[in-house]
Amino acid sequence: MSVKPKRLVNSYEERMLEFLQTCINENYRIHPQVSLCQFCELGIGLDIKLRNFFFSSSVDALIINKDYKPCLVVEFQSRYHDPHEAKERDNKKLHLLTLAGVPLLYSRIKDCGLLHLYSENEQVIFNLFTGENRENAKTLIRNYCEPSNFANLRAIA
Repeated sequence: MSVKPKRLVNSYEERMLEFLQTCINENYRIHPQVSLCQFCELGIGLDIKLRNFFFSSSVDALIINKDYKPCLVVEFQSRYHDPHEAKERDNKKLHLLTLAGVPLLYSRIKDCGLLHLYSENEQVIFNLFTGENRENAKTLIRNYCEPSNFANLRAIA
């Protein structure tokens, strides 16, 4: 029997993490592949299926502030998130993060190099080749990371 280390992220996730790094300043850190139960506390009243999901699920990227508190979760979407079962898992994750008060953004590359950053309420499309809307994408990430900005975003939603 043997155990070997493996790469924590794939090449798509690596590119997304590199982009996210350009969006934040030194007061924030990005952690890939973090279990939900590491940064959220489970309250009472959740059904057993949701509780099991809570303990078995992770997020693609967690951005924390200098006090090690979660600011933003970014989920990297691909065609593997298109089937019904995957959408159900995504909805469960969104529900748990909403209960915890941790905002969630999705990212997905579509149409030959267009990076879509979106939530239930907003979307920014950033052209990876031309750089068009790069600043809008960065601003979206920064707005969720700054506590005062996030409070304003929640009030609007």
